[in-house]
Amino acid sequence: MKQNNTPRFITDLSELTNDFDTFFLDMYGVLWDGSNFYPNVLDMLKYLKDNKKKIYILTNMTALKPSFVSSKEKKGLIQGVHYDDVITSGDVCAAALKQGLFEQLAQKEAYSYYVLGGANPALFEDVSAHETKNIENADILYLSSVQTEAQEDNFDHFLPVLNRALERNLPAVCANPDRFFMRGGRMLPAQGAVGKWYEDHGGHVVYFGKPNPVAFEFALQQTQSDPARTIMVGDMLETDILGGHSVGLKTVLITQTGITGYLLQQGQTLTDIYQRQHVVPDYVKNKFGENILLERFFLMKGVNQYGI
Repeated sequence: MKQNNTPRFITDLSELTNDFDTFFLDMYGVLWDGSNFYPNVLDMLKYLKDNKKKIYILTNMTALKPSFVSSKEKKGLIQGVHYDDVITSGDVCAAALKQGLFEQLAQKEAYSYYVLGGANPALFEDVSAHETKNIENADILYLSSVQTEAQEDNFDHFLPVLNRALERNLPAVCANPDRFFMRGGRMLPAQGAVGKWYEDHGGHVVYFGKPNPVAFEFALQQTQSDPARTIMVGDMLETDILGGHSVGLKTVLITQTGITGYLLQQGQTLTDIYQRQHVVPDYVKNKFGENILLERFFLMKGVNQYGI
């Protein structure tokens, strides 16, 4: 566990603007609830931009940048106004595929890949081989979205294919290491949960995205940011905070939205969560866009929402 186990509680991101020039922000659970932006998020982003801060969204979403920018612009998130750029785990994975990742895993030039779930076809535009719908013909397994319109709370429907892939010793690729995400107040399994199951049963999985240091190094290189002046803001210890620390970044854990917010609502305390995950953030904050006057009101009333 990180040695400093007493993170500093901050009431407003303005407390960090003197120490950091660049903010890496998680999407789900910090800015976005799965359907809409949390209250005041766009105002907070514009405040940081207006104060000459560089804002990069670093997300485990597998959508490529053009798709992300277009879809979120329709919800009011404007590149150049609210943020400088976005780096998705899909972007990192697509770059690796372009460089021959599938060929390396298959260990042959002619191969087929099987997509488990609903994948973004744009990811595979630079892949020379073809997709197969039969796991018996596959050389590689790509783990994609668990969810359909039914919003399944498990992935049991995938088990026959997963077990056959294990029997055939197929390597797997997962472009989203998140094991869970929040939608409509429910915590649902994500690609990372399937990847962990596959690993736990003896399979080999190549991950892209947080907490893999490669994702953060890719982001630092792409943005030309100084790690000493860059901070990571996220809602998940195991991806955002652990990954940020792996490359020497300071971190902020958002505690009342996203996964951590859900766990606290279920009666866990931050101390419990820190001990289980073996990592502690440098700072904690209620919500990314929460109004500073409201936070001060709660502090004056002596409300302790952290269980520590």
